[in-house]
Amino acid sequence: MNILDRIKNSLYRSVLKQRGSDRPRRTITNLKDAQTVGIIYDSSDPDHDITVTKFAEMLRNKGKKVDIIAYINDKKVDHKGDIEVFNPKAVNWYGIPLDERVSAFCNKPFDLLISAVLGESKPLEYIAYLSKAKYRVGPFDEQKTYCYDLMIQMGTQTTLDYLLEQMVSFLDKINYDK
Repeated sequence: MNILDRIKNSLYRSVLKQRGSDRPRRTITNLKDAQTVGIIYDSSDPDHDITVTKFAEMLRNKGKKVDIIAYINDKKVDHKGDIEVFNPKAVNWYGIPLDERVSAFCNKPFDLLISAVLGESKPLEYIAYLSKAKYRVGPFDEQKTYCYDLMIQMGTQTTLDYLLEQMVSFLDKINYDK
């Protein structure tokens, strides 16, 4: 890692730490009890749009209110049909999103936030960390434990379909006293 990358990472972590001081108290929930669901994902792969759209529709058919925001690594694209997207033009040089839509999404008190992110994405990590969601679920990454309350280890499977399938499976199995 070169000196510029280290500076970027240091600034990024500093902003996260500063802005994360007023995060809400997290409470465990399962898919059955969640009424509002936020989904974040990387829209750079067109197949992810289809997968997330189908997943969101499945949740809506179960009576859930679903909001989606996606990051697309293409400065020319600033909208995609029904999907709320932001691009590198809305992100500062060290990875912090500056878009008002991102701030609005982070401030929504979702019952559940689902991070359908397979790779590294600082803008989406930022959203997961600062989200006012009561419970946050994402893929396992030893370096990202501060972003999620439940992390799914995928093993050799690396598809978004598999990640979402595993999230549903684990969320359906959670039992707790209300």
